[in-house]
Amino acid sequence: MKQAQRGAALLVLVGLIGLLAMATLARALSSPPGAEAALATESALARAREALIAYASWEDNSPGSLPCPDLNNDGVAELSCSEDVGRLPWRTLGLGPLTDGAGECLWYARSPTFSNGIPTSQRDGSAGRPFLNPATPGQITEAGSTGATGALLVAIVIAPGLPLAGQTRGAANGLSGCRTGDIGQFVEDVELGGRLYRHSDGQSAVMLLPGERFNDRVLGISPERHFATVSARVLGQVGVRERDGGTPTEAWWAQNQWCAHLCATGTGGRIALPDGSAVYRALAVLPACAPPCSGS
Repeated sequence: MKQAQRGAALLVLVGLIGLLAMATLARALSSPPGAEAALATESALARAREALIAYASWEDNSPGSLPCPDLNNDGVAELSCSEDVGRLPWRTLGLGPLTDGAGECLWYARSPTFSNGIPTSQRDGSAGRPFLNPATPGQITEAGSTGATGALLVAIVIAPGLPLAGQTRGAANGLSGCRTGDIGQFVEDVELGGRLYRHSDGQSAVMLLPGERFNDRVLGISPERHFATVSARVLGQVGVRERDGGTPTEAWWAQNQWCAHLCATGTGGRIALPDGSAVYRALAVLPACAPPCSGS
């Protein structure tokens, strides 16, 4: 009797394994070619973008400022740099090494005005050193198939994909696991609408489907998305300063003119964003500089 039960159980197990194998095969056959690699790329880009925004929101120099790129392929942001494009500093961001679906490490570019290398005390409202708050525009030009879209981004993350004709990439670096080579061996520049858009200098974000001459995948950080998280941190800072009348004592609060973007609703504080949306937080005390919100 027991042998018969064991035999029946074995047949059920074999049947289940067979069904699982058939389901796996069916999924593989129904997925378009390259779907898993594309998904891996999008996942890596999304993780990198959210990590950069989180880093910026807790930057104590000026909330919203972004780190230097990794310029020597060790995964660490340079402490001081004159470059605004390089490899993603994944160690600094508290991530593991992020790779796209082709196994390549990600690249990163920031708007120069969002550099955390600009001391708060030197942000004077000039074009090169603006006050860093929700009114600060990005400097990276977004482009589609017909040229510039009109959007200016704070930062971008680039997945380089497989090497294209003419690109030569070196072996993996022992510290980071990322392949060696200059940026031109990984990302492409492309002409659209009679204008050259460069990924190699970090000033453009080209959103195109991959092809024979261009296969970069780009994910951008808009000012609205960026400052939604940064503003939440700023309101949180207001909340912990009740004893100081709700006024943050950090230098960045006054220097970057945050109160010009804050208003009181009667139950809390609201910071307006460039697209007309706002970030709200219930607060017992607000700085005296915060006027009532319109309609409150």
